[in-house]
Amino acid sequence: MVEAIKIGNKTLVMNGKILSLFRKGSLLRQMYYGGYEDFDNANGGVWKKYIHIPITTVPLDSSIYRIEIDDVNVSVYNVIDGLKAQSSIASEFWSLVRSDGFDIRVFDHLFNQLWFWVEIFDYTNKKAVIWVNLPKFSEELNIAFGNEKASNSSYNNINEVLYFYDDFEDGVWSDKWDNLSQADATITETNGYLEIYSPPGTTTDGKLRTKTTFSGKVVLVAYCAFINHGAEGTIFPIRCFSVDTTWVDIFDSEYYTDNNRVREYNGDSILTLYGEDWNGWTDGAYHKFILVVDGDTVEYYRDGDHLFTGSMRWTFTEGYLVIEANGWGGGDLQVARWDKVYVCKAGDPASFDTPRIVEF
Repeated sequence: MVEAIKIGNKTLVMNGKILSLFRKGSLLRQMYYGGYEDFDNANGGVWKKYIHIPITTVPLDSSIYRIEIDDVNVSVYNVIDGLKAQSSIASEFWSLVRSDGFDIRVFDHLFNQLWFWVEIFDYTNKKAVIWVNLPKFSEELNIAFGNEKASNSSYNNINEVLYFYDDFEDGVWSDKWDNLSQADATITETNGYLEIYSPPGTTTDGKLRTKTTFSGKVVLVAYCAFINHGAEGTIFPIRCFSVDTTWVDIFDSEYYTDNNRVREYNGDSILTLYGEDWNGWTDGAYHKFILVVDGDTVEYYRDGDHLFTGSMRWTFTEGYLVIEANGWGGGDLQVARWDKVYVCKAGDPASFDTPRIVEF
């Protein structure tokens, strides 16, 4: 039996166990008694609840957000680690989600499934990290869970969320990187990290460049530790390269902050971070480095701190990401160890209200 109820300019239609809300003939939302069943790979099961993250500023462009769920909080971050929303509702999530996380689905206010990527899912220690590609005009960001029959979603696809990612877990780097190293430099991927070795007393350059290029406003992120490093003149190992020029070792401009500086080349490197004095850094300690490149502007973040914003003399349109180790100027031995590297679209057009748990 189908029943319809008029509520202002909206119509609520009840058809069996399905509730449908319409406005001027357009479907706004569907709700299912006992759960929702129309996401992919349901396998006859239903989703019981979802994390509802209201959007208070509707994005006019697509953007990337990261949702972290620990034993207490659900937290929403932008790609430069800015906290956008948080709520202490994680216990309900962990009480219903599958132990493998295969029932996680992400959807908008019209129940359209969104592309996402589960970077971390640790059921035992209650830790999940979910990246979401939020389309423009989205009015809600929602994460469904609680379908014990579901298998992994086809929307869980890193390639639809990030431009590039390597966590160096598969023991092979040559599928994603081209080797631009000079003789005597060595590159090894093992035990979940990549190590670039530059011999002491030389200017030997160990260098990898992504096989793919990136364009527009991009965020470059690297988790890196120095195992050995020289006192001065050691190249900090992250660069953004333009596509169609050759190496010219001429400095156009410099920006200084603390013991770090950015040098902009007029050759194939848009910018390179140099270490003025790395002796204050602990060997083997990982740091998170972020570059935001937008046309002729670059922002630099280290371990969550915004260190500066600078203007370059020319405009970035397309380029590679390069990681390296180099005892520049005949410096000491340098070994750079990489835990993970990624590149994604920059932008933060949405604002969010407090997350909460909602039943379907």
